[in-house]
Amino acid sequence: MMFRPRSSFGAGVPLILLLLAACSGGDPTPTPTPAAPALDGGASGSGPGSLGLTWEIEDVDAGGKPALALDSQGVPFIAYMEEAQAGFVKAAVRRGSGWEIETIATGYFYGPLDIAVGNDDVAHVAYHDHQAASFDPDLGDAAYAVRAEGGWTTGPVMDEGHDGWDNRITTDADGRPHMAGVDPVEFGGVGVEYYSLDADGNWTVEAVGSGPQTYQFGVSVAIAADGTPYITYYSQQDDDLAIAVRTDTGWDIDFIEQDGDVGLFSELLIDETGRFHVSYLLRTGSSTGTVRYATRASADEPWAISDVGELDAIVTGQVGARNITSVAVDSRGTPWVAYSDTARLFVAGLDGAVWRTQRVAESGAQPLGQLVSLGIDADDGLHIAYFEGRSPGPIGTVKYAKGTPAL
Repeated sequence: MMFRPRSSFGAGVPLILLLLAACSGGDPTPTPTPAAPALDGGASGSGPGSLGLTWEIEDVDAGGKPALALDSQGVPFIAYMEEAQAGFVKAAVRRGSGWEIETIATGYFYGPLDIAVGNDDVAHVAYHDHQAASFDPDLGDAAYAVRAEGGWTTGPVMDEGHDGWDNRITTDADGRPHMAGVDPVEFGGVGVEYYSLDADGNWTVEAVGSGPQTYQFGVSVAIAADGTPYITYYSQQDDDLAIAVRTDTGWDIDFIEQDGDVGLFSELLIDETGRFHVSYLLRTGSSTGTVRYATRASADEPWAISDVGELDAIVTGQVGARNITSVAVDSRGTPWVAYSDTARLFVAGLDGAVWRTQRVAESGAQPLGQLVSLGIDADDGLHIAYFEGRSPGPIGTVKYAKGTPAL
């Protein structure tokens, strides 16, 4: 474990943001998921219409690799980017029937990025900054932006090497940001890292102890009610889904599932009751995989694991899949998972012990971007951000889908 306190985050610090698309315990054998509250509307089983959701889909802006968060009123915030030497990071907020768009930063960026909106309705964005007009392995850090009155303030989370890839961000009960990312093996990095901001505005960077990790397969961070941080990631030493927890003495690592090539593109959520929810991918072939869901009632309980759905058009690599699964919980505690490959985007809700699935979108002239971000509002409306196109590459289209439950 390493603790590396860094200089304070200063208002108005210029910043190039780059999100470089990144490249416990429990029974390793999948066990049935405990029954969830029954979903309303539609028949059981898979297929369009089986969830009874009505979808409205619209274009947000030109860009790629979006992330979505909702404020306390259910207003969607979407952060997105262009990965290019003259790229950008932007944020779009739904206002009435349109989108209010602000530029957070311009420069040479790579994705994905992430956004969180705290209990105080303050928006926070995390991404990776190349810190140069061209790639330099000795430069590059995680970057952080916060929306205060008057606009966005941005700054780097300074650390050695070229780290801060695959960033994810969340907030605790006090509205303080917490991030996780990767210090990639490609640049001699230490693997998964955790970034925390103290009350004085100082960032601390800690190596979790994952061992060497390449970018692209994702990490996720969540904060328990008592303030304890947890991080899920794909352990590339063993091809397993790992979970790390911060204790008084450092980071402890355990495994959620160890059967097969499992744990890619995970997202972790801890709900208001303290229940853990994780969505992720079991890779079954070069372009195929099974989306899975793991849950446990508390940190002391065993994991229950179930299959959510299948993907058969996954492309990996520098311009390939990133955060292709996303999990959220509705007002009744029912888990929902959104997932996507280059051809189709699905959403699934757990009805008792059965996942019911609906297709939300499919590719047209451009492939889907293999990235999805899901949120659920207080009225159980579903909100999804995704994009069409490939990134990096010719700029694509950021899309927003809203699913309204049947009355």
